[in-house]
Amino acid sequence: MHTNLSRTILVIEDYRDTRTLLSSLLRAKGYKVIEASDGREGLLQANRVAPDLILMDLAMPRMDGVEAARQLRQRNSLSRTPIFAVTAYGTPEVKQDALDAGCTEVFLKPLELDKFLVKVKATLGA
Repeated sequence: MHTNLSRTILVIEDYRDTRTLLSSLLRAKGYKVIEASDGREGLLQANRVAPDLILMDLAMPRMDGVEAARQLRQRNSLSRTPIFAVTAYGTPEVKQDALDAGCTEVFLKPLELDKFLVKVKATLGA
């Protein structure tokens, strides 16, 4: 039987409360969750664990989500990994920048959790 536990999600978010909330929610749904607090740490974790899905805030210190997505897409092992961007800045330009950088989906904060979880499940096929 295939379970969500075989699926790893990397959550890259600089605000600890938001990161904890998202991680707890995903763990409650049976996913294995790895956390990172900014884009640079996220790149290191992604290389280390090769996650099945990356959930990433766009506005972060040290390296923002757009630049992190660009760098992830340049790595063969992660070039096809789905990246879900999360942002409080839902302008068309921000969304387009994220998609151009290689993000698969762009979600606005606050997240509509039901829709978000449906998309995670559909993307991972779990």
